[in-house]
Amino acid sequence: MDLGVWRDISLMWLVFLTFIAVLPVGIVLFFAIKAMRRLRQITKLYLPVAQDKARLVATRSEEISQKIAEPVIKTYAKTAQVNTIAKSIRRRNGT
Repeated sequence: MDLGVWRDISLMWLVFLTFIAVLPVGIVLFFAIKAMRRLRQITKLYLPVAQDKARLVATRSEEISQKIAEPVIKTYAKTAQVNTIAKSIRRRNGT
Protein backbone atom coordinates (compact mmCIF):
# COMPACT_ATOMS: atom_id res chain seq x y z
CA MET A 1 0.00 0.00 0.00
CA ASP A 2 1.09 3.42 -0.94
CA LEU A 3 1.45 6.38 1.45
CA GLY A 4 -1.41 8.14 -0.37
CA VAL A 5 -3.82 5.33 0.57
CA TRP A 6 -2.95 5.69 4.25
CA ARG A 7 -3.42 9.44 3.94
CA ASP A 8 -6.92 8.93 2.54
CA ILE A 9 -7.80 6.38 5.21
CA SER A 10 -6.56 8.74 7.96
CA LEU A 11 -8.55 11.58 6.48
CA MET A 12 -11.71 9.44 6.36
CA TRP A 13 -11.07 8.34 9.99
CA LEU A 14 -10.73 12.00 11.12
CA VAL A 15 -13.91 12.98 9.29
CA PHE A 16 -15.76 10.08 10.91
CA LEU A 17 -14.51 11.04 14.41
CA THR A 18 -15.48 14.67 13.83
CA PHE A 19 -18.93 13.59 12.69
CA ILE A 20 -19.33 11.45 15.82
CA ALA A 21 -18.22 14.39 18.02
CA VAL A 22 -20.58 16.89 16.37
CA LEU A 23 -23.60 14.59 16.11
CA PRO A 24 -24.75 14.85 19.80
CA VAL A 25 -24.57 18.65 19.70
CA GLY A 26 -26.60 18.67 16.50
CA ILE A 27 -29.21 16.38 17.99
CA VAL A 28 -29.50 18.54 21.11
CA LEU A 29 -29.86 21.70 19.02
CA PHE A 30 -32.44 20.04 16.78
CA PHE A 31 -34.66 19.09 19.70
CA ALA A 32 -34.10 22.45 21.41
CA ILE A 33 -35.32 24.29 18.31
CA LYS A 34 -38.27 21.90 18.00
CA ALA A 35 -39.18 22.53 21.67
CA MET A 36 -38.89 26.30 21.23
CA ARG A 37 -41.25 26.21 18.26
CA ARG A 38 -43.78 24.22 20.29
CA LEU A 39 -43.40 26.61 23.22
CA ARG A 40 -44.02 29.53 20.88
CA GLN A 41 -47.21 27.89 19.62
CA ILE A 42 -48.40 27.33 23.17
CA THR A 43 -47.59 30.89 24.23
CA LYS A 44 -49.46 32.29 21.23
CA LEU A 45 -52.45 30.28 22.37
CA TYR A 46 -52.42 31.02 26.10
CA LEU A 47 -50.72 34.41 26.54
CA PRO A 48 -53.67 36.45 25.23
CA VAL A 49 -55.87 34.76 27.83
CA ALA A 50 -53.32 35.52 30.54
CA GLN A 51 -53.09 39.14 29.36
CA ASP A 52 -56.85 39.52 29.57
CA LYS A 53 -56.89 38.12 33.10
CA ALA A 54 -54.01 40.38 34.15
CA ARG A 55 -55.80 43.38 32.64
CA LEU A 56 -58.98 42.42 34.53
CA VAL A 57 -57.05 42.09 37.81
CA ALA A 58 -55.37 45.46 37.23
CA THR A 59 -58.70 47.13 36.52
CA ARG A 60 -60.39 45.61 39.56
CA SER A 61 -57.49 46.49 41.86
CA GLU A 62 -57.54 50.06 40.53
CA GLU A 63 -61.27 50.33 41.24
CA ILE A 64 -60.89 48.89 44.73
CA SER A 65 -57.94 51.15 45.56
CA GLN A 66 -59.93 54.17 44.39
CA LYS A 67 -62.83 53.14 46.65
CA ILE A 68 -60.49 52.65 49.59
CA ALA A 69 -58.58 55.90 49.02
CA GLU A 70 -61.63 58.06 48.34
CA PRO A 71 -62.62 58.64 52.00
CA VAL A 72 -59.02 59.39 52.94
CA ILE A 73 -58.68 61.89 50.10
CA LYS A 74 -61.99 63.54 50.99
CA THR A 75 -60.97 63.77 54.64
CA TYR A 76 -57.61 65.28 53.71
CA ALA A 77 -59.30 67.79 51.39
CA LYS A 78 -61.82 68.82 54.06
CA THR A 79 -59.03 69.15 56.64
CA ALA A 80 -57.01 71.31 54.27
CA GLN A 81 -60.09 73.41 53.59
CA VAL A 82 -60.77 73.90 57.32
CA ASN A 83 -57.12 74.75 57.98
CA THR A 84 -57.12 77.29 55.17
CA ILE A 85 -60.32 78.90 56.49
CA ALA A 86 -58.88 78.95 60.01
CA LYS A 87 -55.65 80.59 58.81
CA SER A 88 -57.65 83.13 56.87
CA ILE A 89 -59.75 83.99 59.92
CA ARG A 90 -56.67 84.24 62.15
CA ARG A 91 -54.98 86.61 59.68
CA ARG A 92 -58.01 88.87 59.58
CA ASN A 93 -58.33 88.93 63.34
CA GLY A 94 -54.60 89.37 63.86
CA THR A 95 -54.19 92.53 61.78
